[in-house]
Amino acid sequence: MSRGFGVTQSKRRNFKKSSEQKVQTPDMRQCDVQPEIQTSLEEDWRVNAEKQALAWRAGVYNPLGSLQLNQARSLNADEEEWLFLARTIGWLQVENELDAIYFTAPPPAFDKTQADWYLRPDLTNFIEEPVLLREAMVSYSIPHNLAIEAIARHAKRLKWKSGKTKVFIQEVTAKPSSKLTNEDYTAVLLELQHL
Repeated sequence: MSRGFGVTQSKRRNFKKSSEQKVQTPDMRQCDVQPEIQTSLEEDWRVNAEKQALAWRAGVYNPLGSLQLNQARSLNADEEEWLFLARTIGWLQVENELDAIYFTAPPPAFDKTQADWYLRPDLTNFIEEPVLLREAMVSYSIPHNLAIEAIARHAKRLKWKSGKTKVFIQEVTAKPSSKLTNEDYTAVLLELQHL
């Protein structure tokens, strides 16, 4: 007798699926696992609230990161100027000053109603934990001598003499160098960047 013939019924494979058996696709299995993973992560964070707070203080955890930025308040002109100057004088270690802030709320509650713009400590060289942007502006006002140094660097790049720099500042702000505000420094530095 040839091989393959005469095999008993019990040894044959039954390729028909019973109506009770479900075929699970990878997508179905992933959907089943997702809620379990989320629940596990949430439980881990509840158990490890201290670690969560430490991660937030280090600037690497933001539980409100999934909020749409359109829910965040707009920055005012003073905040934008302060951020620009802080980056220009080297306090913020970013190419775009908006990268140094994030919309978050403090631990342990991380309450969305208390959320506001905070400076990230990992992208600055003068704070150790997140600080409200409006508080940082008061506590760390921009030293005018550092803004003047930033202007001098641009003037050097352009090979200007000090007299030309003074005339340029006067043209941009209609003020002498000794009377400049943060808004004036911002205007001068923005103009210098375009030259």
